Amino acid sequence: MSENAALIARIIEHNTGGHNRATIDRPHIGVIASQHSRFDGDLDDAIAEALAEEYIEEQDGEYIATEQVWTLIPGTTR
Repeated sequence: MSENAALIARIIEHNTGGHNRATIDRPHIGVIASQHSRFDGDLDDAIAEALAEEYIEEQDGEYIATEQVWTLIPGTTR
């Protein structure tokens, strides 16, 4: 998985659940990614890759992280 796709998966995980909404839409993901110094690719490609790798899934046009995203963040669990 590319660094951009992993970053998008982590952004989605970090910004959903808990006190946040259960899902996040593409415009909000784009805003967060554009403010992150390590994201330097195409947002649609990164989302598509994270979906294909099953680190995120789409629900009603928005995105949510899967349990698999925790493999991207060593030493953490949900």
